[in-house]
Amino acid sequence: MTSVPQSCGLSLKRLARGAGVAVVFMLLAAPVLCADEPERLTVIRAGKIITGTGEEIHDGVIVLNGAKIQNVGKGLEYPLNAKVIDARNRVAMPGLINPSSRFGLSGYHRAEVHGNWTVADEYFPAPDAYDELLDAGYTTLALVPGGGGIPGRAIVVHTAGAQEQRVLQAPAYLRVTPDKRVLRGALERAQQEIEKVEKAKQEFEKKQEQERRAAPPASQPASQPGSQPTSVPATQPAFQPPPIDPAFQVLVDLIQKKPDVFALLELGSASDYVHFSEVLKKFDVAHQFLARNGQQSDFTFIAEQIGAKKPRVVLQPVINRAPNSAERIHVVRQFAQAGCEVSLMPLADDAEEHRQMLGRIALLVREGWTRAEALKAVTLHPARLLGLDSRLGSIEKDKDADLIFLDADPLDPLARVREVMIAGEIVRRVEVPQ
Repeated sequence: MTSVPQSCGLSLKRLARGAGVAVVFMLLAAPVLCADEPERLTVIRAGKIITGTGEEIHDGVIVLNGAKIQNVGKGLEYPLNAKVIDARNRVAMPGLINPSSRFGLSGYHRAEVHGNWTVADEYFPAPDAYDELLDAGYTTLALVPGGGGIPGRAIVVHTAGAQEQRVLQAPAYLRVTPDKRVLRGALERAQQEIEKVEKAKQEFEKKQEQERRAAPPASQPASQPGSQPTSVPATQPAFQPPPIDPAFQVLVDLIQKKPDVFALLELGSASDYVHFSEVLKKFDVAHQFLARNGQQSDFTFIAEQIGAKKPRVVLQPVINRAPNSAERIHVVRQFAQAGCEVSLMPLADDAEEHRQMLGRIALLVREGWTRAEALKAVTLHPARLLGLDSRLGSIEKDKDADLIFLDADPLDPLARVREVMIAGEIVRRVEVPQ
C-alpha cells in the first residue's frame, strides 16, 4: 500500500477513523492533495452491505478505484488519503436490473422476422428519461424491440451517466414472442441460407478442381547442375460466399451456435412452451425463457418440465392463482425449486411498478421464497442472463461500482432508495417526504 506524507495524511486518518460523525452520506475527508500524493481511492463505510452473492456484511467497507470495485469486506485497510463516504445508516446493494423493458420508447407494432433490427435504432433518451427508475433503484435496463414475431434484438443500457457510456451491450439477445409458426419459419429460412452458402462453396471448390486438372503443366526453366528446381506458386481466387439475408443472419448465428447469441422466448401460457418445444426438437438453438405469469397462471403445470433443463427464466413477482380457481400458487418459487435461475421483471412497464418491485419481492419471501434468491433475482441473475455478470449484479472485486443505498433493509415495506451510484459516481439523490 502506498504511503502518504504525514503532513497530508494525519488529519485524514483522524477523520476517516472517527466514529462520532452522524451525518449521512457526507464526505468525511476532502483534503488538498500533496504534489507527490497518488490518486485517491473512494471508501464507502456502510451500515450493511448486501453483496448480491448471498453474503451480507454489517458495518462493511466498499473500496472503489474510479468506476470499479477494488475490495469489499469488514475492517479493511485503505490509504490515509482515501475519500471516505459515511453511509453507516444506509444499506448498500447492487443496482437493480430489468431484463426486459420498453420504458421510454415509442409504441409501435411490427410483425414477422426482423432479426437485423435493434433498439439502438430508436434509442435517443433525454438526460432525465430514467429519473423515475433511478428513484426505484434501477441502474440497468435491457430494452427490447416492440412488436410480435421476431421483432429484433435488445440492447442493455445504464439509466444514468455520460451519454456516450450509457450503452453496455448492443446488440443483446433476440426477442421472440409467442408464435411457433414464425419461429419455425425463421429457422427453416435460416437453414436454407446456410445451405445456400454451403452449396456455393461446393460448386466453387468443384470448379477450382476442374480448372486445376485442365491446366497444362507449368513449364520449368532448365536448372543448372546442383541447383534446386524453381517452383511456380499456384494462385487461386478466394471463395466469396453469397450474401445472407440480413433479417435472418442472427438466426443463422443461432443455428451455428455462435458464442454469446441467444433467443429469449416469451411465453404467455403453458401451451406456448409446448409449441416452442416442438420447434426446438428440430433446431437446437441457444435460448432462455420469459414467462408472463399473470394473476392467473397455468405455468405451474410445466415448471418441473422446464426446470429439468436448468434454464434461466424471467418471471413477474406475483403470487398466482390456478386457472379458474381461487387456489394461490407460488409459481416463482416453483420454478426456482425446479432448477431454474429466476430473474424478475415488473408487472407493467411503468414507473410505479418499478417502484413496487422490492415490496412485491418481500411478499414472495414472506410466502416462502428464500431471501438470498429473491434479491439475486433483480441483481445477479439478470446480469447472468444478459451475459454481463463479470461487470454487474453483485458487489465484488473488479465489478462496476453500480450501487444503490437504502434507508432500511430492501425487504422492509418502508425502505426507500436514497442514493444511486453508477460507475462510481452518485447520479441521483432521492428526496423522501418526511
